[in-house]
Amino acid sequence: MNPPAPARQFSPRVPPVALLVLLTVTGWLACALWTRLFRILGINDMGQWYLDSYAVLAAMDAARAGLNPSEPNPFDTLMRNHVYSDWWYGMRWLGLTRGANFLVGTAWVGAFALAAWHTVKPRNLRESVWVAALLLSPPVLLAVNRANNDLVIFVLLAGCAMAAADTRWWRQILAVAALVLATGLKFYPVVAALAFLWIRPVRQMPGRLLVALVAAAGALASVWSQLGRGRFRIESSLHEIGAPLLGREWGWSDPTSQMVFVVACGLVAAGLAAGRFTVGLSTRGQPRERFAAALGVIVLLACFVAGVSYAYRWIFALWMALWLWRQASGPEESRRARWTFQLGRALLFFCVWCDGLLCLVVNVLLPRMMVPQLDALQVTWRQWTQPLHWLLLMLLAGWLLEAAMATWAEWRRPVPAPGS
Repeated sequence: MNPPAPARQFSPRVPPVALLVLLTVTGWLACALWTRLFRILGINDMGQWYLDSYAVLAAMDAARAGLNPSEPNPFDTLMRNHVYSDWWYGMRWLGLTRGANFLVGTAWVGAFALAAWHTVKPRNLRESVWVAALLLSPPVLLAVNRANNDLVIFVLLAGCAMAAADTRWWRQILAVAALVLATGLKFYPVVAALAFLWIRPVRQMPGRLLVALVAAAGALASVWSQLGRGRFRIESSLHEIGAPLLGREWGWSDPTSQMVFVVACGLVAAGLAAGRFTVGLSTRGQPRERFAAALGVIVLLACFVAGVSYAYRWIFALWMALWLWRQASGPEESRRARWTFQLGRALLFFCVWCDGLLCLVVNVLLPRMMVPQLDALQVTWRQWTQPLHWLLLMLLAGWLLEAAMATWAEWRRPVPAPGS
């Protein structure tokens, strides 16, 4: 009698990356076909796709017409002035006008999707579903619907992360060039130069970090006179991110909120790093994965401290999200560190989805509410949810600080003598 055949193990036929692509495209297309999904999640498209790429093209049309794009722009649907640097006017060399908005917006969205799929590569079904849940979250849908130029910055910083982890000289030049272009276009990516602390081998780190800092600072200096354009107040609402959101509900000014967060974040991060709660970012994962995760967290932290931004800034958490999932799901010698990984993963999911889920409940399950009732509900919602945003950013700061300390210790370690 022949022995029974061994049970066949389940092996999915669809590669994890292909599954991620399928889930993402299906979700985005569903929102495009049934735009009511946007409204249910609290995303107001104002009856027009790609509003933000349209604003950039309208600014170029205004400049062609001899108008000052820094003033309210009659060529723009919402009469918005140009709040970015003059580097965007380089798109005029391509002959682009407002009539090409659908082409430009679709190109930005497509480039973002390709960059995300290429740099955030899941290895199994669970990772595919995790990343897809973030790519289908309201902040990402907001960026896609509006074709916000943060998508372009994401693509450039993704290229920076992929090139910087390579030791070949020409890839290093590409990394710095991508960083410079991102900084010149939208100012805040200058902080991404600090991610070069995660360069390995560590003996190359100081030189490459210095080059990145000088290059990014030079790009920022070239647009310094235009920096004030990007400073404008965003009133508290849903689908926003920033330290002042919580302080405003307690009657604090924005600068006070920012100062309190910086102090509290520094103290908590130092405590987490000293207590070995946040070990991992300096040693676990592939070098490119760690570099991208650190870069994303640095940008996200800087934007959170700088003021109130729209929620699409959460796209820079995608790189940290996959690294965090793997650390929370894998074996870990420190129970405390494993607990913080799991907490960080849960907080990240909550932070990117919480406002959208509130809108879903209000728009679908609750009776129609008057405007004063909605405003009061939003205030209460921010009072309860923003502390969790602060906690997540403090955790991320703890990982950064621990990794920076580990890098410093590694760099100071004597180089072994040849043959020893």
